[in-house]
Amino acid sequence: ACVAGEFNHTVLDNCHTENLTPAKTHWAVPLNQPPYYAYALRPGITFTYLGLKVEDDAAVRFKNVASPNLFVAGEMMAGNVLGQGYTAGVGMSIGTTFGRIAGKNAAQAAFKLGV
Repeated sequence: ACVAGEFNHTVLDNCHTENLTPAKTHWAVPLNQPPYYAYALRPGITFTYLGLKVEDDAAVRFKNVASPNLFVAGEMMAGNVLGQGYTAGVGMSIGTTFGRIAGKNAAQAAFKLGV
């Protein structure tokens, strides 16, 4: 399915696939020379980059309006805190800090609703 082109990993090149869904639009090169190796993997999501929009109260924002009963902490808000890139350990820091804030505000919201 790979269409020959000029491979360049530093730019969006013209190496792509045909007749595949979804299409690979850049950096598509065939794996046609052995040796081949296989490793068992257990995939997972490390973090959601540019996650849910929040402010210092940990309430999720919808159209810039704070939700009265939806709060978030940790990796679900990582992109809003980090902007660009990723620093090791930030998830635990924002999980701890905003977890406390989100928990407090969620408890207050539940109390107001009589839950």
